[in-house]
Amino acid sequence: MSNNSHILPHFVTRGFNILKNEGIMICLYKIRERLRGSGYYEKWITEKEKEEALLRKKTNEQFEYRPVISILIPVYNTKRDILKECIESVIAQEYDNWQLCIADDCSTMPEVRDVLEEYRKDKRISGRTDIIFRTENGHISKATNTALEMAKGEYIALLDCDDTLAPNALYEVVKVLNSNKDIDFIYTDEDKIDGRSGRRNTPHFKTDWSPDTLMSYMYTCHMSVYRTKIVRSLGGFRDGLEGAQDYDLVLRFTESIHKSHIYHIPKVLYHWRTDSGSTSVDASKKPYILKATKDAKEEALKRRDIDAKLEYIEELGGYRVNYIPGIDDIVSIIIPSKDNPDVLERCIKSIREKTAFENYEITVVDNGSNSDNKKIYESHSGKYGFNYIYEKMEFNFSRMCNIGAKAAGGSFFLFLNDDTEVIEGEWLERMLGHAKLSYAGAVGAKLLYPDSNIIQHTGVINIASGPSHALCGYSNEDVCAFARNLFEFNYLAVTAACMMISKEKFFEVGGFNEDMTISYNDVELCMRLVEKGYYNVVRNDAVLYHYESYSRGYDIVDENKIKRLMVERDRLYRLHPQFAPGRHMDPFYNENLAQNCLDFSCNFDNIGSYVSSRKTRKLKDYRIDDNIRYKIDNIVAGSGLSVNGWAYVDKGHFNNIRKVRFLVIIDEENVHEYDTLSLYRPDVGSMIHEKKLYMTGFQFATDHQYEKEVKYAVAIGNKMKYISLNYGGL
Repeated sequence: MSNNSHILPHFVTRGFNILKNEGIMICLYKIRERLRGSGYYEKWITEKEKEEALLRKKTNEQFEYRPVISILIPVYNTKRDILKECIESVIAQEYDNWQLCIADDCSTMPEVRDVLEEYRKDKRISGRTDIIFRTENGHISKATNTALEMAKGEYIALLDCDDTLAPNALYEVVKVLNSNKDIDFIYTDEDKIDGRSGRRNTPHFKTDWSPDTLMSYMYTCHMSVYRTKIVRSLGGFRDGLEGAQDYDLVLRFTESIHKSHIYHIPKVLYHWRTDSGSTSVDASKKPYILKATKDAKEEALKRRDIDAKLEYIEELGGYRVNYIPGIDDIVSIIIPSKDNPDVLERCIKSIREKTAFENYEITVVDNGSNSDNKKIYESHSGKYGFNYIYEKMEFNFSRMCNIGAKAAGGSFFLFLNDDTEVIEGEWLERMLGHAKLSYAGAVGAKLLYPDSNIIQHTGVINIASGPSHALCGYSNEDVCAFARNLFEFNYLAVTAACMMISKEKFFEVGGFNEDMTISYNDVELCMRLVEKGYYNVVRNDAVLYHYESYSRGYDIVDENKIKRLMVERDRLYRLHPQFAPGRHMDPFYNENLAQNCLDFSCNFDNIGSYVSSRKTRKLKDYRIDDNIRYKIDNIVAGSGLSVNGWAYVDKGHFNNIRKVRFLVIIDEENVHEYDTLSLYRPDVGSMIHEKKLYMTGFQFATDHQYEKEVKYAVAIGNKMKYISLNYGGL
């Protein structure tokens, strides 16, 4: 029994018209890594920023509201060239109504004073620059507060003395403020500049406001802009928290304002300089930062009157927040199941034997098992002590969950698939502690493929091809995408294969939508929670095995299931048009991230399209071979056709070096044979435990238009297998 068969390791779907003129996005892992190694990110972002600059110049936007933004720069022993680059990046701002507030923290390097005195006389910044030379070293908090005292602007922006701003940084901020003057806090995306080569690298494309992500780590970071009077009312930057003073301020600042007054600009507007000893590379280089971060988190929890403890994660050098549930809280575990007695028993036995938290009950909802299995379920009910509800009906996952919820006695519901298995004891209490937070919506768990460290679920991202499991198919032993498989992160949705939510919030949003019988019911529920202002989150320390789709990743696609899937996905977006492709699809997944893969890599949308070359061949040149395994992941329909997927010959040799070709059968004798781009597919190899399958991905594209009646096939060598693309409007 599974509610989330709609989200396979790589989502099966047709494309959307918004992609038809954008070229084909080539962003698979091996290509990305090669391009990164040759500075490809720098090339991509430079081209992207040039286009944006031309657009700004063309529109020549004039702002009615022109607030002064005071830029605070605490300085200490910064090299001449680096300090000059920092200040010059302010002078180069396209928006010119700024004030520069520099506080030198008693530097011992003479060149620092020389540079600052030089700029004090610079006519370009005369009248809007204030510089103070502190007479004693007070460290970063005191130095920044000195700069804050000079601030005359309605807003302050923070800039480290060895970093730089993008030329349009303040322009983009003021553009936001002109659309909403109530904004109190703005943060942007950032990247790093190598201290030796000067190359740009490691972009951090952030989520919109995510309170749980912030409690995991200081994700807002640079560039941050605050309303000055609020910063002053909070006492500015606090002594004793040096190294985490910005983090502490963000925690206190965002506690004091409404979340609607927080805004994220999804553009790289800040460049963070790195060197071998920089905290931007490794915060463990300065242990006091770790202590200050811990103190900032502990004090935030104390201010919020939240019972929690911090747990050190050694591989990250950071602290997780484990929220402590109350002793009187009762969790109702609701498990839909039919004709699956052995699978169900494995699930419930694991709950009973391994769950440390004892205050729970189990309800199994059966929608019509046969008489023999019904007897086994009834026997299991007596043996394992769970409530058994039998109601014969057509399969409707949403209705089964709602039936279980109405019968449940707990104040929290844990919806659980029968094909899951508990593998560690504290899973339930960790999810419960988080679900008790006032702002928490649905709380999900990390699901692994059985007997492995391969990720099946660690949150759902809403990309162009539809809702998809983040990092699915990747190893949990790696630190993936800013530790999204280790820390707690907010997501648009989590899977109901293991989802906890308070009873009050569940009924507040109306429970599961029973019109969505099989697919996307969990995503739809999560979308309603987000619309109500709640935040869904994944607890990566609550880990279970999930047997669903373990083999489906390489099964042949069922056309009828795909048709049904498309219908339910279209219904999902009709119910929630603000999350449909072409809009602000996912506030927790940055628009600069890839739209056709799951690893949070860059959306290289302007690197040029790949168009397959075509040959006309005879159909008799190929023979059908049922040993070809394949899956179609993504179809982009428009003026032509683009297909992503993978294929290999089962038990065949040299699959990693044998190219897949895409065939269009145009009549009984002739075919169009297209070459494809070979793509790295670690998910295929990981699921089947065969490294020789890692390069079995392919991408095909043509501008040629075909009638719906034509047949398609994949070919490897002279072997072929027919596939069907005749669904979803194609």
